[in-house]
Amino acid sequence: MGNVNGADAPHRGQLEALKALYDLQEKDLEIDRLQKEAETLPEDLVSVKAQVEALEDRLADLLERQAELRKEYHRHSLDIEDLTAKEKQAEAEQRQAQSAREQTQYENRIQQIKDRIKELLELSTPIMEAMENLENEIQEVEAQLAALKPRLEELLEANRVRVEALKAEIAVRLEERSLMAQAIPAPVLKEYEAIRRARKGTGIARMHRQGQVFRCEGCNVVLPTHVAQKVVQGQLVRCPSCGRLLWKGEG
Repeated sequence: MGNVNGADAPHRGQLEALKALYDLQEKDLEIDRLQKEAETLPEDLVSVKAQVEALEDRLADLLERQAELRKEYHRHSLDIEDLTAKEKQAEAEQRQAQSAREQTQYENRIQQIKDRIKELLELSTPIMEAMENLENEIQEVEAQLAALKPRLEELLEANRVRVEALKAEIAVRLEERSLMAQAIPAPVLKEYEAIRRARKGTGIARMHRQGQVFRCEGCNVVLPTHVAQKVVQGQLVRCPSCGRLLWKGEG
């Protein structure tokens, strides 16, 4: 690949800044890991939470269906009550009828009312059975929820304690990071942070030698000789492939 010379004196300060920047990135990645850990729910909590939510959804569906059946049953009851009153009125009027024709008319009317009442009663029976089955199922789901919710509360509290501990640890790391950042020139730090946001958490990568070539550890692309020379010299240079800042590493 050609000769890659050592660092020139004017760039030694830049090399130290890049080394400090790489160490800062290690701290940033550690903070990222802790933040992700804080945001990730434990598997047992996820499992119990999903079970509770599924049962709550099921209970909501059952209660909605129960309400619909109650409305239907209530409507039939009102119709039966109304028809029963009409039947009694027709029977009273029949008793006052003066002719056989009127008697027959009332008998037909009363029979129609009785047939409709019978029909409504027949329709109400399966509704009552469905309501009883629903009530049993509702009680079963409520019992399952009553058994699971204390466990969910326990897991939520344990997770709250865990997250608080992680937040305290993150706060310590952020303070350490703030002190480390003071050793890095502001323009370099700003460029690194912009790259890090764009490159999934890493803004600087080491350059490593592989036989006669040098590669970027960020994307594993072979670096041109002139780029590798600049990296060794401590110049601020980006990988031509992934755009990360390059540091020659130690040793």
